[in-house]
Amino acid sequence: MTKSRYGRRDFLTGSARAALGVGAAALVGSSVREALAQTFPERELTWLIYQAPGGSIDVTSRAIQPFVAEQGIKTNLDYAVGAGGRIARNRLFRARPDGYTIMTESSPGAVMDEVLGGAEYKSLAFEPIYGWTIVGWQFCVKKDSPIRTFKDFIDETKKRRVVVGTIGRGGSSHFQLMLTKKELGINFDVAHFDGSGKGYPAVMGGHIDVLVSGPGSGSRNRENIHFLGLTRPEKALPDVPTIQSQGFNITSADQIWFAHTTPAVPADRLKILEDAFARAFTKPELRERMEKAGEFITLMNRAELQQHVAKHFRLISENKQAMQES
Repeated sequence: MTKSRYGRRDFLTGSARAALGVGAAALVGSSVREALAQTFPERELTWLIYQAPGGSIDVTSRAIQPFVAEQGIKTNLDYAVGAGGRIARNRLFRARPDGYTIMTESSPGAVMDEVLGGAEYKSLAFEPIYGWTIVGWQFCVKKDSPIRTFKDFIDETKKRRVVVGTIGRGGSSHFQLMLTKKELGINFDVAHFDGSGKGYPAVMGGHIDVLVSGPGSGSRNRENIHFLGLTRPEKALPDVPTIQSQGFNITSADQIWFAHTTPAVPADRLKILEDAFARAFTKPELRERMEKAGEFITLMNRAELQQHVAKHFRLISENKQAMQES
């Protein structure tokens, strides 16, 4: 019988070599992963836009696009228009989870579609990238209306049936109105219009008493309307007081504008995308372009965006029945 000459010393030496081999393999694996992350993206991304050219989503995205390209993220804008963004969101939800498809979103749009409209996608599953706008709402009346303050509006609802307009049934202005009605315990009739382009003529002509609409569009119509208050301070209307400062505690159903991508995109790719957008917004030229387009910047990272969308989901779920009944 041959006696093994493989002793303790040889065993320890072999074990050390094996350990080094495993460690080296781990380092190689780590290096490969880092290299893969660093090469992303290797081609242009598809950037989905759910509004027609010329809309706020389109104008904002076009302003940002060249500055993100400077950071290594080249994109091709793809207009997936229709159904209030549902067509674009469905495409994004079904896209490969590789980070090569992104979209400009305006929350709570996706949440509304899921909770109220039964959309197949899950709004909380999309991966946020970076945000640049938070905007609330303004309540306005025609220029010569006897309703001059938000308190006048509240008092008027106790005397007669006041009619308040939104710029879209099931949209975020509708949601703001339902929150206001619930939290202040007041009652009024609701009229829905297909966008602010139809809402402003209705309030200016006295066909409705009050309109809830965006501060940006409000500022462009200020010669013909009077503002009762804002749900949050707005640079577009710096001289208009907030409703809260007038003594009425209401929740602002803020709209947030941001870029997001497909569910389950790897964390390293999300970090590359987030960092590219963050660096783009350090450029003064981008801020100037955005403000010239009437968009005032409030930056949000991935974690902050997740909190905003989760808040929208909670509030809309809690008020689902009131929204469906009005």
